[in-house]
Amino acid sequence: MISHHMPEEFLLDYAAGTLPEAESLVVASHLAMCGDCRRRVAELEEIGAALMDVDATEAPAENSLGEIFDRIDNASDGSDVPAAQAINFDTSTLKTVPAPLRGYLGSDLSDLNWKKRSAHMEEARLAQDGNTQVSLLRIGAGRKVPVHTHEGEEFTLVLSGGYSDANGHYLRGDVSVADGTVEHAPIADDDEPCLCLTVRVGRTRLTGPIARMFNPLIRS
Repeated sequence: MISHHMPEEFLLDYAAGTLPEAESLVVASHLAMCGDCRRRVAELEEIGAALMDVDATEAPAENSLGEIFDRIDNASDGSDVPAAQAINFDTSTLKTVPAPLRGYLGSDLSDLNWKKRSAHMEEARLAQDGNTQVSLLRIGAGRKVPVHTHEGEEFTLVLSGGYSDANGHYLRGDVSVADGTVEHAPIADDDEPCLCLTVRVGRTRLTGPIARMFNPLIRS
């Protein structure tokens, strides 16, 4: 059961079509796993249609609700992700990765270009636009990410496993949004590695006493 949902302001921007692509990817991936947030986005789209004084000759407002569910259902089939259509993903990838994200992979999870970021953490970068970076992070079971904060916002969506930090315990489908006001050190659950989709706007800044000296070496 999902306990940590996408904040309302991002659902509103997504429903309005004003959210940037990288952030929209996180929202769409979360919606593919969260019925509550799908329903909320449908409600927000209906409200938006009402505020725009939709002409009576156009489709009734309830069509908006149907459209959002159709969009998510189509994404679940892979029909809304053109880049993914030519790839026959393996069972593990299909089970783990929500459909809106598959078009950004280019291969099965096991074949991505994973790079060591520490002894117990790997990263596969999927896309970058200016100072916004989309990545998958894999943290070893029971391992801790160094304490850090962020110059901009960081969106994290759990795809498998789980982790804990000062703000709670996160499992598959849970999402967190952190910024420069948040300092945390996520710890992966003991039973399995934690795989997350992350979108970072700006650099990550290490804040531990020893880690601070490595900040100049960290690239966004």
